[in-house]
Amino acid sequence: MAKRSRKIDRIVSIAEAEERRHGELTGRSQSQLNEQRNRLGALQAYRVDYAGKGSSVGSVSSSHWKDYQAFLARLDDAVRSQQQIVRDCEQAVEVHRQRWMEKRKRVESLTRVRDRFRDEEARHAERLEQRRLDDLPTKPAQFED
Repeated sequence: MAKRSRKIDRIVSIAEAEERRHGELTGRSQSQLNEQRNRLGALQAYRVDYAGKGSSVGSVSSSHWKDYQAFLARLDDAVRSQQQIVRDCEQAVEVHRQRWMEKRKRVESLTRVRDRFRDEEARHAERLEQRRLDDLPTKPAQFED
């Protein structure tokens, strides 16, 4: 009967390894998301800073002004692009988190089954021991003085 719990121990071990792997993937995805958010913040801060410099400049040539406006447009494109990267990373984190939670639930379920098998095996062993004790001779031992 102990074979059932040993078999499920192996299954639980494999499931725990899968759960750990998915947890690590979730962690890496979250780190990548944080990194991309930091990049977005830096880009936005640079854009605000650069835009502020344009308003403080006095008279400039039209070609300089066009270059300035073109660079601001490229910064805006870069910000939008980075915002999309952040959204994609957020989706990846959510997908990994969901998979990890599914694996976690599976481990919890398998652990409950394993615990139930172990309890059944322990009760079975207790019953066998009780039968063995019940089958012992019932004569009291006689001691000589």
